[in-house]
Amino acid sequence: MGLDAQAKPSGSLLLAWQVKDKHCLVIGGGDVALSRIHHLIRAQAKITVIGGTSEKGINAGILQLNKEGHIYKLLERDYESSDLTMYEKSKLDLGGEKLFIHDLISSKHYAEIDQQVKNEVFANVCCCIDDYELSTKIYYQCKFLRLPVNIADKPPLCDFYFGSMFNQDNLQIMISTNGKSPRLLKLIKDNIAKQFEGIDLNKAVENLGLIRSRLRETIVIDDDLVSIDTRMTWIKKLTDFFTLKQWSDLELVHGNNDRFERVDKIIKYFPEYPPQDYDSFKLALYN
Repeated sequence: MGLDAQAKPSGSLLLAWQVKDKHCLVIGGGDVALSRIHHLIRAQAKITVIGGTSEKGINAGILQLNKEGHIYKLLERDYESSDLTMYEKSKLDLGGEKLFIHDLISSKHYAEIDQQVKNEVFANVCCCIDDYELSTKIYYQCKFLRLPVNIADKPPLCDFYFGSMFNQDNLQIMISTNGKSPRLLKLIKDNIAKQFEGIDLNKAVENLGLIRSRLRETIVIDDDLVSIDTRMTWIKKLTDFFTLKQWSDLELVHGNNDRFERVDKIIKYFPEYPPQDYDSFKLALYN
């Protein structure tokens, strides 16, 4: 088969999905459901689990997480269609008419919309059961309700995938084969972990994040696109000065009085740059 006849690789849009303090639904009580729950706990979601009534019972790990308070609600029964809307209470009222015209939304509705998004609607649904017919039905129920859904082990019935994650506190790296080879994901993840052995990546992330935030706070320039680009270019070039290990070894925050002194020493160089030699850079900070 020639190259032109081969199927072109297709990819997914990899995003950092913010579900903090939002309801997420997990249907199922087995190992796969437990894996989904761990992902959602890390994202600080409010997790509802429909554990089912199979002979195997609910995974002991799920029961333990519920006991520890990591699960918002655990229902030890089978799925019901009404579960997808279990938290819905209100409809946004625009003078007695249902909200269909987006132009009618004004600032007086913002708080109510926030309330509904966080407390009444599932941000996503994860279905982890081995009943193909019911799984397919749940998928289309979610589609009707415009809910993003993942049907475990059924790539065509997934709005999103759970890739293999490398986590080190603030740093998250996701690897995905778009559902084609889950085993390969683990091999790649293990390879990445070996490359970063002995490096506190979270410390590097915290250090550079602190410099970036203090730059925005202390350097007062217009928020036009040119000024924003100037700041972004400066922080990108500064980041490239040193290795991950070097950034992770820096102690930028110290003591209680003037704890950001070292960070501010770096920012005072803006729009110029501090020394590119690492030893000279540390000397400028610590003296």
